[in-house]
Amino acid sequence: MVKDLNWNDLKVVYRVASFGSLGKAAEQLNINYTTVLRHINRLEKALGCKMFIRHQRGYQLTDSGKQLLVEMPDIEVKLDQLQSKLTTKNNNVTGTLKITTLPEYSSFLHPILKRSQQLYPELRILADVSDEIVPLESGRAHISIRAGHAPTQGDLVANKICDLNFSYYASSCYISRRGIPENEGEFNLHTWVMPSGRKRHISFIKNIIPKIDSRNIHYQSNNFFDIQSAIEHGIGIGPVDDRKAKNVECLTKITQIKNFNDSALWFVYHRDLREDVKIKTMLKLLNS
Repeated sequence: MVKDLNWNDLKVVYRVASFGSLGKAAEQLNINYTTVLRHINRLEKALGCKMFIRHQRGYQLTDSGKQLLVEMPDIEVKLDQLQSKLTTKNNNVTGTLKITTLPEYSSFLHPILKRSQQLYPELRILADVSDEIVPLESGRAHISIRAGHAPTQGDLVANKICDLNFSYYASSCYISRRGIPENEGEFNLHTWVMPSGRKRHISFIKNIIPKIDSRNIHYQSNNFFDIQSAIEHGIGIGPVDDRKAKNVECLTKITQIKNFNDSALWFVYHRDLREDVKIKTMLKLLNS
């Protein structure tokens, strides 16, 4: 039986194995080089085997190190899931709450998180801001803030936060140069700024795309922040969240373009965490 095996040693060594660099692992973990080295030496001593071969270009994995790299992700997920289930028995709002959210809506959380900080100072928030849809059953996140239609998976609980309403806008500098389209027949007399990738499937995008010659789409991005900035700088006409547009003086809504908005923002969590005190707390703050 292995003696004195330390979980933190495993986590640190796994990060070194993932990055292939002791320095990069130290930076990501926010600890110093010698501390990382101490974790490696202690784990190797406890296991009685080497995890790395040291050489000038970095740390090369031994067979044992390669095995750790394969097995560790599933172990971390299972431990995260166990921690979440165990903390549902605790009525104190403490620990870390992991939230994944879209870049366009991460700032929506900030007022709520400010209130949680004031009311529950022992609660820590870890945000993963990405366009990636993180599967909640993986344990990588407790809560997902998602945009679109309500999730249909039976093991997810979705609470509607608000409707999303986008319209098409142009900047004052664009309008002074090019004017605005008076009808669909004039769409191809203009330049456009449009989303790319799977955002093309959003209703208010897919209804317009077929009416525009692709050569007139002068700028594409997978990020609505970036799209709004391009529109503000006069690159073309494009979609902007109405709530964000009202705070930008240079933007004018193109009322001649009819929109079909059927998307919303959702607070989503796994049904196994319905009794988790941290999730209950966030729902309460969201609805207050």
